Amino acid sequence: MLKPSIFKPLKPDFHSISFTAIFHKCKSMKQFKEAHTQLIINGLTHPPPSLRPIISFSALDPSGDIDYALLLLLRTSTPPTVFLFNTTIRGFSRARRPGSLLSSVLLFVRMGVLSLAPNNFTFTFLFQGCSNCVAFDLGRQFHGMVIKNSFEMDVFVRNSIIRFYSVCGRLDDARWVFDESSELDVVSWNSMIDGCIRNGNILEALSLFSKMTERNDISWNSLLGGLVKFSCMDDAYRFFVEMPRRNMVSWVVMISGYAQNGQPKEALALFREMQMLDQEPNSAILVSVLSACSQLGALDHGRWVHCYIGKKCVRVDSILSAALIDMYAKCGSIDLAMQAFSTSRKRDVSAYTAAISGLAMNGCSEEALQLFEQMKGEGISPDGVSYIAVLCACSHAGWVEKGFHYFASMSDVHGIRPELDHYACMVDLLGRAGLLEEAEKFVASMPIKPDNVIWGALLGACRVYGNAEMGQRVGSLLVESDQNHDGRYILLSNIYAESMKGEDAEQVRKTMRRRKVNRVPGCSLIEVAGFVNEFFSGDRSHEKTEEIYLMWEEIVKEIKKFGYREETRAVVFDVEEEEKEAVIGHHSEKLAVAFGFLYTKSGSTLRIVKNIRICSDCHYAIKLVSKVFKRKIAIRDRKCFHHFEEGLCSCKDYWQGLQWSQMQLIIVLEGSLFLAAIMYELGIEELPLSKLSSRELLRMWCKSFPRRSDGEEMAYQWGQEWFSGCFRNLERNISLFFCSGSDPVSVTYHELEAGRVVAMC
Repeated sequence: MLKPSIFKPLKPDFHSISFTAIFHKCKSMKQFKEAHTQLIINGLTHPPPSLRPIISFSALDPSGDIDYALLLLLRTSTPPTVFLFNTTIRGFSRARRPGSLLSSVLLFVRMGVLSLAPNNFTFTFLFQGCSNCVAFDLGRQFHGMVIKNSFEMDVFVRNSIIRFYSVCGRLDDARWVFDESSELDVVSWNSMIDGCIRNGNILEALSLFSKMTERNDISWNSLLGGLVKFSCMDDAYRFFVEMPRRNMVSWVVMISGYAQNGQPKEALALFREMQMLDQEPNSAILVSVLSACSQLGALDHGRWVHCYIGKKCVRVDSILSAALIDMYAKCGSIDLAMQAFSTSRKRDVSAYTAAISGLAMNGCSEEALQLFEQMKGEGISPDGVSYIAVLCACSHAGWVEKGFHYFASMSDVHGIRPELDHYACMVDLLGRAGLLEEAEKFVASMPIKPDNVIWGALLGACRVYGNAEMGQRVGSLLVESDQNHDGRYILLSNIYAESMKGEDAEQVRKTMRRRKVNRVPGCSLIEVAGFVNEFFSGDRSHEKTEEIYLMWEEIVKEIKKFGYREETRAVVFDVEEEEKEAVIGHHSEKLAVAFGFLYTKSGSTLRIVKNIRICSDCHYAIKLVSKVFKRKIAIRDRKCFHHFEEGLCSCKDYWQGLQWSQMQLIIVLEGSLFLAAIMYELGIEELPLSKLSSRELLRMWCKSFPRRSDGEEMAYQWGQEWFSGCFRNLERNISLFFCSGSDPVSVTYHELEAGRVVAMC
């Protein structure tokens, strides 16, 4: 704030000198406008030297006011100069707002009216504006003016032309300007290398870099960024090691590159190397490190980063705040995520979106929608990403009507045009609810062409609900349009196999092998004592393999007392039942659970991250583990989180798209085999099916327990939770039918155990 004494009445003889000095002291738009006000009050005009600081600040400073600069330039009685016009044109070229390029062009025309000849800087700034707006035709005309006015040899103009053509995708034109230049500086080379990278020609960029006689930090970092952009991470790291000097940009590019390319372990390792070199990370690096922690589910690492931010007094901006919320949510600690959200100083749309997405993925759909409404109530407008989080919350909870309500409000209320990701959420929502025909009609009605993600969501729903006809049709389309995605072949093969079309299933797998598409193996990560341990399905590479396998066998013995049987129908290979049980029994998440039992404190929460969807057998087994051993287990698969506690899961068993309340549940594992276990305990060989209600089934379950050592009270409690979860306390008769389609009047234990009969609610 300027001192009041500065604005004492001035003597006319000294007003020019005094006001020029005042304008040079101003540091904000408020101070400039106050000085300008005093100038008007004193009945004075702007002295020519005073226009330079005020127009420069207004046009170029981030806190400036480009419109104010324009008014001063055009309304002042003082004749403007080329410098002032160039400064204002430069300001508009950097403004990146609608109409900024037009304003620059009009100022350029105004210069001609005032007989002010443009210089090399004028064209440099005009080309910057054309680049920002990708205005190829206009820039081409300016290039003609440059040649006409003999500015083509100026290094600043030439470099801006190279960048302009590169941004417009005209790499050949950019290369022509580069090759025709008699004098090239390091900026010229950097501009051409950046153009090659921008247009996807990394090999040409490498060739140009090798020919450079002089390189600066920008040269090295540009090429490093190009290698990262094209996922050449091994080459990027070798290049990074060879750099003569690594500045903060180099570390940011490399660490963020690892995080963005699915190599979180390498990102954390490089971050540790940076710390050993006493390099202080900036906010961008911390965001990337938190992203790496999210991918690994490394909660301990993420907490350390959070503590580091507080200890070093790092300014937590909206991006870093959202990264913290996202990290805690993806590590399965939604309480800490919401704590980070509540303590954030400025809650903008990114912070709210991270919190909403975290709640949705952790099974708190109702809280997610409440937070979304709170955000709108605070006057914060949601964006497209916010709506993706909301639609995911509806999908995880099975709220079809709410999902369509929010989908419609996107465009009707907030003017957001739905994109492919939003349509994919809606197809997933309908598919999970079993509304397959409605989902297919929705896809057909889309105003934009559906992508493979949308068709993939429909294919997955077909597999869950056993719609072989639609599944085969959609799957056949996908294996041709998305030939490198292993999941498409596997889903289609399984649909054929479950439809008793073994030859077709084998043909799909042959096609997969012929195209050399490798199946992504199931992989689970668990962090113990600050170290992330990795397990694959059937993995025996871990140094504690024998102990891990023995521990899982002990766990299975205990949960079998509660009715657990391996569900092998998901294994479609032509092998014996014992081999199928071995395949199912050694899935990666089960090995991770066993490892957690061995090396964590009893009663502590196990947090596991899996790269693909959890199977029905693992889901059921781990529910029982959480009940029998009193352990909380959080597993994040490709779709969402599963928080297991006391025999229940946060997904409410809706994870496969099966909805209890709609009576659509086909109880394969938790129905037939469960009932078989009851019949076995009671010694019942054959069971009448006339009136078998959920209450009667519960009574039978509890009656079977006195023969066990666990006690009737635990049996009744667990049975009540299970049946109330399955049937929502509805008195419904349970009908049993053979898979062949006939309706029997009774069922035998052996038929249930063999899987020939399923129980349907």
